[in-house]
Amino acid sequence: MNSTKYKSRFIAGKILAEFIRSKDEVFCNQIIDNPNGFFCFAIPNGGVPVVEGFSSELGINYDILIVRKIKIPYNTEAGFGAVTTDGTVLFNQSLLNQLNLSENQIKESISTTTEEIKQRIRYYNKILNPENLYTTNIQNKNIFILDDGLASGFTMLAGINMIKKYKPKKIYVAVPTAPLRTIKKIENEINEIFCPNIRTTVWFAVADAYEHWYDVPETEVLETIKHSKYYRQTMI
Repeated sequence: MNSTKYKSRFIAGKILAEFIRSKDEVFCNQIIDNPNGFFCFAIPNGGVPVVEGFSSELGINYDILIVRKIKIPYNTEAGFGAVTTDGTVLFNQSLLNQLNLSENQIKESISTTTEEIKQRIRYYNKILNPENLYTTNIQNKNIFILDDGLASGFTMLAGINMIKKYKPKKIYVAVPTAPLRTIKKIENEINEIFCPNIRTTVWFAVADAYEHWYDVPETEVLETIKHSKYYRQTMI
C-alpha cells in the first residue's frame, strides 16, 4: 500500500502519467509519439482536474463522461444503477433484486436520471446526441478512463460499459487511488488498470489519498474545460 497523499487532483494526474512510464516506458513513449491513437474520458466532477494533469504530461485529448446514479425512489442518497452520457444504463442487479420496485418505478427513476444527464450536457454546452462523436473518438482507439479514485467501482463500470459500445481498440483505467477489492473487480472488464495508491484497508475513502480534499463544484469543471488545451469541445 502506498500511503503518500496527493497535494491535489491535478498533481495526482501527473503522477499517474509518471506511474505508467515507470511501469512500461515503451507504452508511455507510444502514447507520446502517437497521441491521436489515444483518447481520454474523465468522470466529472473530480476526474476533470486529474485528466488535466494526466493530459499535460502525455498530450492526449479528453472529453467528459457524465455518469449519474439511478436513485432509489424512497432513498435518493442511494442508487440501484447508473446512466451514462449517451443514455447507456447499467443496473446493480443484485441490489435491484432486493428492492422489489415495480416496473413503473424503475422506468420513472431512469427517466429522472436521464433528464439530469441532459441538464448537465446543456450546462457544459455539449451536443445532446453524441453517438457519432463517440464513434469518432473511440472506435479503434486506445481509451483511458479517469476519475479521482474508485470506491465501489460501479460508476467506473458504467463508464466502461458505455465505451465498449463504440468498439475501442483497448480500454485502460487510470485512477490515483482505489481499494484492492475494486481493482480486482475492474481489471476483469478492461485491458489494464493503472493505480499508484492501492489500499487494502477494510474502510476506504477516496478522500484519504489527498492532502486537501474538497468536492469539485461544477463551476470549477466548466472553467477548467473552457480554458483547457486538451478538452475536445463539442457544442449543441
